[in-house]
Amino acid sequence: MKEIVVVCLAIDAETGEIDPAAPFVVIPRQPRLQPRRGGVYHNEPDVIAQFLPGERQARFEADWTDGEWKFGKRVADA
Repeated sequence: MKEIVVVCLAIDAETGEIDPAAPFVVIPRQPRLQPRRGGVYHNEPDVIAQFLPGERQARFEADWTDGEWKFGKRVADA
């Protein structure tokens, strides 16, 4: 079942700039009810490509499958 998750990109501690090459954090819609579904992801170029320059976080459609998120398209911010 698809759900909306928040994806947060990492910040380089030395420069304070967003680091799109670093792993990113996923926050599920109900983190207290789904603590195991949050986590760190990497090697997801299709997700990173949907960020606009300078953006640190965005919402995405995702499916929880086989113990990990399968990311879909970005959801417009409301």
